[in-house]
Amino acid sequence: MKRAERTGRNILFIRKLTLFLVTACFSLGLSCGLAQSSDRLLMSLHRHYDVIVTGGDAEGIAAAIAAARAGASTLLIDTRPKLGGLLTRGWLNTIDLNLDRLNRPLNGGIFGEVYRELDDHSFDVATMEAILARLVGREKNLDVVKGALTILPVIGSASMPLFRPGQTLNPDDRDLPEHLITSVQPPLRSAIAPVIVDGVEIHADSGKSLVIYGNRIIDATQDADLAIAAGAGWKAYGEDVWGVPRNMATTLVFRLDNIADADWQKMCAALSGQKVSGGLLGGTRRSIWGFSDVMKKYTASTDRIRMRGLNLGRQNDGSVLVNALLVFGIDGLSCESRHAARQLATAELPRLLVFLQKNIAGMSTAGIADVAPELYVRTSRQILAQYTLTVDDVLENRDFVDRACFGSYPLDIQAQVPDHHGDVTGKPEQYAVPLRSLIPVGFSNLMVVGRSAGFDALAQSSARTIPVGMAAGQAAGVAAVLSIRKGRQFDLIASDPLFISELHEMLTGQGVDIAPNSARAPVLVDHWAYQGLKYMRRRGQISGGYKNEYWLDRPIGGKAFANRLLNTCSELNRQDRQWLYNFSAAADSLNLGMACKILTCVEGFAGGDAPTNQKNLEKAPDLIFSDFQKRGMFNAPWPEQSARWNMLLTRGGAYMLLMRWSDSMNSAGKSLN
Repeated sequence: MKRAERTGRNILFIRKLTLFLVTACFSLGLSCGLAQSSDRLLMSLHRHYDVIVTGGDAEGIAAAIAAARAGASTLLIDTRPKLGGLLTRGWLNTIDLNLDRLNRPLNGGIFGEVYRELDDHSFDVATMEAILARLVGREKNLDVVKGALTILPVIGSASMPLFRPGQTLNPDDRDLPEHLITSVQPPLRSAIAPVIVDGVEIHADSGKSLVIYGNRIIDATQDADLAIAAGAGWKAYGEDVWGVPRNMATTLVFRLDNIADADWQKMCAALSGQKVSGGLLGGTRRSIWGFSDVMKKYTASTDRIRMRGLNLGRQNDGSVLVNALLVFGIDGLSCESRHAARQLATAELPRLLVFLQKNIAGMSTAGIADVAPELYVRTSRQILAQYTLTVDDVLENRDFVDRACFGSYPLDIQAQVPDHHGDVTGKPEQYAVPLRSLIPVGFSNLMVVGRSAGFDALAQSSARTIPVGMAAGQAAGVAAVLSIRKGRQFDLIASDPLFISELHEMLTGQGVDIAPNSARAPVLVDHWAYQGLKYMRRRGQISGGYKNEYWLDRPIGGKAFANRLLNTCSELNRQDRQWLYNFSAAADSLNLGMACKILTCVEGFAGGDAPTNQKNLEKAPDLIFSDFQKRGMFNAPWPEQSARWNMLLTRGGAYMLLMRWSDSMNSAGKSLN
């Protein structure tokens, strides 16, 4: 009997071991990859693939699966030991869903396949790893390499070193040899003479490397590292809006243990006593989001760290992932800066734990179990694409003939500096992402998907969400295969209506709803001051929140006008800025005459003419208004009945006036921006 029991246990063990090995092999995408060294694994690859995808984040997985399903021999390469990137290595285990007008998930296709296997919009990380491995393992046309040291683009016979790579191709837990990184910006490619990326050079930890050639290349790294090394143009995040780089805060997700089911229920119950508008708190069996009022009371040990409201995700083992710790002043393109972020965050955790134990119901016995292997870096760079998706495109619910996917998530600008608590610029109903935003200028066979694609800094705050990224990745994968079949290079496909029509048919066949966008522009676009609103919004100066409320017809106070003006006149010296603020902010409200007087003083500052400024201060507001009227500042569409010097200045009027005045200063060569 004992022998039979042992035999049964041995058979059961062998079955489990076999299942484990098969699953592991499939997760590699190669039939015997698990047993091979990294060198032998590289040698087992084909030397040429139809489509090569770099980066194993969700966007890259979607691109690779889509290409493989469309019939292309496909290679997916990543530096991490497991697929999933931000989801599985950064522990970002809550998905920001993009919803349609009926409150249903907007994005289908491969993202829909993943989402339908989850039991909440938060997920267990190990479960996500298994889902992604299973999806990849099913694709017979797809090979996968994990654990590469790094990946370089190959143009002609030369491999190009990386320039300021992010954590996808320059992992923080490994050191790249110096010759694989350059401190010199690669020559920028031109649309006039687009180049072909012939393939990639995969480097192993052993020091060996292998060149793999491909017809089409998709860069799905978090920071568009491959495209930048190949010579794609780019801007640091925020330069296009604020004039200087302004990265959102970086987060290190950490894990708490010793939280029982009863403790979780205590946290959910505690939320019922809080009131926050906009659905910013809530709880389910797996997710909790809230406690922002409590966390505002936390004082960190350094001003480079701040806590926001807690985003909690319960794991199958009972532990809880916490996404709430913000680290400021981090450059995601610097390995040293990322190391500093991890050190700052890790050092803060003991102090933070004491606060959580004392102030959050259900956390009295919690302990710090671990931290995520990777940082959650929200922003770094945006590539120069054939088309840059703008904040106006998003909030006007625009459609594009060459639409690749749709999004609807609010434009959620996370905190950028310690005294900034973030903004919601607005909430779209539904907008399209054009295929052109995925095609970097100067290349014939390269696409970029993920948060570093062709979005302006404000549009990126919505388009960077996982569902949009996976949908864009799927479109890129299908477009790559179709372009090979049609013999069309990437830089030409977006302008080919027949190509786009067939692309949409193929995406529909893969379960994607890519029909024309039925959402219409909001009624706000018909307001007479809408152009002024757009001018200020593009500069990150105004936000409409979740309800797109800009209050254009309400009077504007002196402080609000001063702040908008000072942000428009960034080159004023400190003394003039302080005087201007004090002079403007003294008034609870402004009429048009006083607003014109303030702007006239700024013109005097620009000319450095103190006597003239004194005369302007003594000049009657109605006379200054008359001068501005002659300059066309109050021409249509400004309502004639509102164009009087003693009329209260509305928010919409202020935005129009600042736009027209700034344009006139620029035309006169007196720009203060």
